[in-house]
Amino acid sequence: MKKIRILSLVIFVLCLTLVIGPQLALAAGDAPLVLVVPLDGEISSITADYLTRVIRMAETKGAEVMVLEINTPGGSVDAMSRMVQVIRSSSIPVVVYVAPRGAMAASAGSLITLAGHISAMAPETVIGAASPVGSSGEDLGETMETKVKEILKATVSTLVVDRSEAAQALAADMVENARAVSVDEALNVGLIDIKANNLDDLLSQLDGKSVVLASGIRTLHTTDVQVERQSNTFIEQLLGILTNSNVVLILMTIGVQ
Repeated sequence: MKKIRILSLVIFVLCLTLVIGPQLALAAGDAPLVLVVPLDGEISSITADYLTRVIRMAETKGAEVMVLEINTPGGSVDAMSRMVQVIRSSSIPVVVYVAPRGAMAASAGSLITLAGHISAMAPETVIGAASPVGSSGEDLGETMETKVKEILKATVSTLVVDRSEAAQALAADMVENARAVSVDEALNVGLIDIKANNLDDLLSQLDGKSVVLASGIRTLHTTDVQVERQSNTFIEQLLGILTNSNVVLILMTIGVQ
């Protein structure tokens, strides 16, 4: 009799495992997906292609949100414009997060940060210095500088139109006078939305926030999420190295020699 009871208990536990196990797996699979994408280095056409690819991937996977972790000294204005367009037209929320500590969103990077449906920064980070320069950091001619500045000011004004007057003035000053500010200065005037110590802190603060997409308003749910990290492919990494302005200059020098 005792053996029958033990056998019955074992069968019951096995049946319970078969019933509950798949449900737990399904629940985990149904957890909202957060796609975390690093963007570290100069902004170039390769970077723009990379961002386009990962946003399309996030859309295909039905991600709750994509977090673009950015650390850049800036780069191509044309590539930046493409990146702003693809962020703003995304069907999923894109949070641009200047990270880790000590990172910067300079020049073109500052506009990409402001293009996010939510803009966030880690402690000890900076944003700004968005005045245009040549591909090697040289000053542009007066006419060209005026043209590019006007385009950048028009672009940045559309990105901060719903922010405070102080934030709008600061954004314009970043382009006109190459002003750069710390995360605290940016947060105090409302140029960015969140100061987050790390990804967990960011996700905690994002939960319940509403963002405006082209399709309408969406409320974010970022608790109990699956976090999936993406990175650029080997080809994208190689092309990124070969198109780096410093590498190009070295290769040109070698070629001349």
